[in-house]
Amino acid sequence: MERHTTDSLEQELIRLELHMSRVRARQLTLLAELDRRQIALADGCKTMTEWTSGRLDVAPETASKLVRTSRAIDTTIRNALEIGEITFDRAIELTRLSATGIADPLVTTAGLDIAGLRREHSRAHRLSREAENRVFDSRYLAMQPNLDRSSWRLWGELPGPDGTIVEHALLERADTFPPLPDGTQSTLGQRRADALTSIAQDSLTGTADSSRSTPLLTVFVDLDPTSGHITGATLDTGLSVGPETIEELLCDTRIEPILTDGGTPLSVGRRTRTIPPALRRAILHRDGGCTADGCTSRHRLQIHHVIPFSEGGPTDPDNLATLCWYHHHVVIHGMGHRIDPGTPPRRRRFLAPDRPDPPQRTPTQGSDTKQPVRTR
Repeated sequence: MERHTTDSLEQELIRLELHMSRVRARQLTLLAELDRRQIALADGCKTMTEWTSGRLDVAPETASKLVRTSRAIDTTIRNALEIGEITFDRAIELTRLSATGIADPLVTTAGLDIAGLRREHSRAHRLSREAENRVFDSRYLAMQPNLDRSSWRLWGELPGPDGTIVEHALLERADTFPPLPDGTQSTLGQRRADALTSIAQDSLTGTADSSRSTPLLTVFVDLDPTSGHITGATLDTGLSVGPETIEELLCDTRIEPILTDGGTPLSVGRRTRTIPPALRRAILHRDGGCTADGCTSRHRLQIHHVIPFSEGGPTDPDNLATLCWYHHHVVIHGMGHRIDPGTPPRRRRFLAPDRPDPPQRTPTQGSDTKQPVRTR
């Protein structure tokens, strides 16, 4: 491979794509004939798409494109595909454009890329009221937890305007999130997921204002009586939660913790770890916003123990810091970072999970002295 020039590799890649397009053209011809012979019905399949997906071992969306295009493609576009003049993806978009009534789309759209063809189709396509109603009726959102409910899969379909609203809302919320501690950004998919969780959390409490109360939960917390460390926790709904989740709940949610030793209650309603409302308001007033270095966000401010309570950190003002939802939920309890206890109270920085604790130093309370950037 090293002896090939970059240009020769590029040209070979293009030739292979055009070769695959010619193969697709033959597949479309064969599918159209088998469709005419009603092969799907003869083989006991509900649809031609189902038959194609099973016989070719391709994803349903790929099978759907093949079947739809085989039924709608006109002779001019098919011929261009057969001789390798256009790619299969371009043939799909040209066929969709042709169905809108655009004459000779192969010529009139020659200067457009695939994205441009889709925009042209969007402009030319007109939905009837009946078709619009069908699109609306097909909307859905599915949510599926795994067996232990430690993660969820979400998928669905929305009408065009609704999808645009959701996309804009997620992107707008994601744009408010600051960079990660190492200066990078999460992936777009991760920021969208964080944005969806953030918006849903606002909906449950009715506001992003951190001065408002958050929901009351009962948590059964199993403690090791020797070390005082949490060994497990269960919500009153019966859902078991991991250590990161319970750490976050105990930081900020109005809870009624019931401490247990192997399931036997030790005490009921002890709130030494949960920030009392009066102290919480005092910390919010003292910090004036998120204390992460460089962060100006005031979205859903939450109080966090600088030295974790499970590691002996007390619930007193010197060991408490205000963090925005992103730094608290994503950076600390999602990514496993810790507040560097040696950084100034108004310019907190974070230690990655694989970094040891730095040498202890006592900065001046309220100091804004610039600290060296800590990298992973």
